[in-house]
Amino acid sequence: MSLITCPLHTAARRFGEALAIDGQGHPMSYIELDGRVSALCHHLQQQGVRAGHHLGYIGKNRLEGILLLYAAMRLGAVFVPLSPRFPEAQQQQLITELRIQWLWHDEASPVECTARPLTLTSGYEPTLWRFDASAPVSMILTSGSSGHPKAAMHHTLNHLAAAEGSQDRTPLAKGDRWLLSLPLFHIGGLAILWRCLGCGATVVLPDSPDPAEALANQALTHLSLVATQLKRILDREQGTELLGSLKVLLLGGGPIPAPLLEALKSLPLKALTSYGMTEMGSQITTGPANAEGLSGFPLAGRQVRIEEGIIQVRGESRFLGYYRDGNLETPFDHEGWFSTKDRGQWVGEQLKVLGRADNMFISGGENVQPEAIEAVLKRCEGVEEAVVVPVPDEEFGLLPVAVVKGDWDEAALNRRVMKKLPRFMRPRRYLPWSPALETGSLKVSRARVMEWVTRLDKKD
Repeated sequence: MSLITCPLHTAARRFGEALAIDGQGHPMSYIELDGRVSALCHHLQQQGVRAGHHLGYIGKNRLEGILLLYAAMRLGAVFVPLSPRFPEAQQQQLITELRIQWLWHDEASPVECTARPLTLTSGYEPTLWRFDASAPVSMILTSGSSGHPKAAMHHTLNHLAAAEGSQDRTPLAKGDRWLLSLPLFHIGGLAILWRCLGCGATVVLPDSPDPAEALANQALTHLSLVATQLKRILDREQGTELLGSLKVLLLGGGPIPAPLLEALKSLPLKALTSYGMTEMGSQITTGPANAEGLSGFPLAGRQVRIEEGIIQVRGESRFLGYYRDGNLETPFDHEGWFSTKDRGQWVGEQLKVLGRADNMFISGGENVQPEAIEAVLKRCEGVEEAVVVPVPDEEFGLLPVAVVKGDWDEAALNRRVMKKLPRFMRPRRYLPWSPALETGSLKVSRARVMEWVTRLDKKD
């Protein structure tokens, strides 16, 4: 048991009237946020919420989600955010599987389930709280890009360690403003809250789903984007000027197209890329954004090694395990190492992620890594997204097929691939992107692409 004073109460004492939250008509200082969370804790206790209970949250990035997370922390309950984009049947299934006893939903007609509805109060009641920081505080679903998503469980100390290590290469201070552009049901969104809490920065709730609008109107200093989002901003009139207020731009892992990097050179911001995962509380490595696919240097408090080509990690931010049927599965070896199932290599002191070990397939006796082909395609002019999947072939067993989004030329793509990769890795077909592949998720579902290509081949 690790009894500590609530980090939010500590932040209220340290940062006082500094803005903790802004946007959506809810400017709130750290002192005000501390009082609101205290009042909510008493209100939840009156409803019957107890330590160990699982509190579900289905909604967009709103003040209610932040309040519920910090209230769960103080009460020893577990915050379980679910994507509002999940079909209702999947939401019902997850509520049952994850044993969610209480649910807050931002829709007028919430999903029908066994969980009891939560009501949130708007009162104010400053109270000093001490709690067990080693008790579970959150469950975040992994991306579930293939198969059923898993629920990774963390305690408060894990999240605090993740936030502290992030400071190693992503500087953040009192007065800085980080847009909550990633959803709370994604570890990248949740991590923004913990980072700001530790240094008195402001979490900015988006007034618009378009990051460009937030850049224009909400005085941001820190922003997390994927390369596609950055391209859309830079393609706008005065797009470069929109980024002018930023101190730090944290881009999704993997190669960043060279034209985007060139466009950022004239700006006084720090452009970073990182490799992270739900199981490690978000960032594991971080470094300068680059076109070579380097993911940066290991952050403070994280240990990274490569065993037989597979990246393994451990450290204070490492999750407690996967929650399943009321039990906690702990997939660690006797020294605490967690196998990411990502292939990687060291380039100097930086990590380069080569792709998922379970995505690799054999074509004519040769190992094909889809992510290696995708990295080359994404650097081609006009390409916004590319996913490579295997399709059956009588002669070779499996052959790579690329599904490509954007305005591209097949001959140009082929020339680029043939110049950069062995001939056996050349996609045998290039298919145009389909709206059916859009899920609203931060990651493209490789399984969904595979199913779509299979259906397309059967029609032919």
